[in-house]
Amino acid sequence: MLGKLLEGRYQIVQVLSKGGFGQTYLAQDTHRPGRPNCVVKHLMVATSSHTISPQALRWLFIREVEALKKLGAHDQVPQLLDYFEDKQDFYLVQEFIKGHLLSTELPLGHCWTESQVVQLLQEVLGILEFVHSHALIHRDIKPSNIIRRERDSRLVLIDFGSVQQASTQIVRFQGKTRTSIAVSIPGTIGLGTPGYMPIEQEQGRPRLSSDIYALGMIGIRALTGLKPTQFSREPDTGELIWHQAQVSKTLADILSRMVQPDYRYRYESATEVLQALLPLTTSTQLPEAPPLRTLTKLEQPTQKLAPTPPAPPAVTVTGGSQVQKEAHVQQRLASAPTAVAIALEQTSLPKQHNKQVIKDEETQPLLEEQTSDITVSAFPSKSALLIGLAIGIISGLVLMVVSYYSLQLPAAAPKTQSQSYKVK
Repeated sequence: MLGKLLEGRYQIVQVLSKGGFGQTYLAQDTHRPGRPNCVVKHLMVATSSHTISPQALRWLFIREVEALKKLGAHDQVPQLLDYFEDKQDFYLVQEFIKGHLLSTELPLGHCWTESQVVQLLQEVLGILEFVHSHALIHRDIKPSNIIRRERDSRLVLIDFGSVQQASTQIVRFQGKTRTSIAVSIPGTIGLGTPGYMPIEQEQGRPRLSSDIYALGMIGIRALTGLKPTQFSREPDTGELIWHQAQVSKTLADILSRMVQPDYRYRYESATEVLQALLPLTTSTQLPEAPPLRTLTKLEQPTQKLAPTPPAPPAVTVTGGSQVQKEAHVQQRLASAPTAVAIALEQTSLPKQHNKQVIKDEETQPLLEEQTSDITVSAFPSKSALLIGLAIGIISGLVLMVVSYYSLQLPAAAPKTQSQSYKVK
């Protein structure tokens, strides 16, 4: 695959990872100036040896596309750039996040401080709060799916290949009625990673609190330096036995509730966990969260970049020869819809002008960056006003003196001539 050009545009540079469903590559976008890096996720259908049916793989691919469209506005979620099908295999093209995996910061036997764990929980919970607000369950929260971004050291949640749509349900528990989020379609695939996957997820019935369980296991791993599979459990309740770490009772209680085997005893939402962590944040304040990306929805035309008449994004980004290539690709894709587009239509997913709008979204941050430092003021400064006033006064005095002498000099000439006449 190295050196191969996918979709006539994305050139494979390196294999980043391999899994049961496919591979992930580092690629270069040959249609953009500077050939920027991007990540290409290859979901193999025809050549893979797993037992999941092609229909289920197609469903996973469509769900990931749909989720990334919804979540791309968040600064700590990779942005979807493109997606296509080639020879019955599916491809996702995403923003490249330069950094390192959180798993490299959690070697066996290395223990974090309590303040470091609190900061980790707060930051990832902030991302999950956004993801869950779209009724989406990630289903594969683990250290290798979190990247520490190089430019600002913030955490980025990646790999939404196991994402699941959820819906709101009413649940009665211990005599109380409460709102709960559960899978909208009965799950048939128990996707996840052993040790980070709770019981209900193993049974194919994940909930939003399943992601909270996984994050709690990451917190416990960071505190203890042990992998989740190394802990034992209470024989009667199934609760995790991990309290050998040096940690305050408040944080220990929070983590224990996050990893309760019965989801009914866990926190119901990421927001609830963040509120529980507030007493521990006085000395571990996080930097202000970055704003959401200013993106328009992929389902709508993008016409908000400037007041001037909109131009095709390829003209703004690439230039003459590349514009022709972009137009050719757009025309070819429009005339020959792929199986992905058909599947999206069958699942009521919006699919109009996907590639065109994605390019508009790429140009918007560029335009904002070019214009963000330009400041125009219609009012002069105070010092400029004082200087102008002083110059005006001096100019007025000079004109008055000149005018006075210009009036006196012509009057003296006749008197001199008259005196000279009398002497004669």
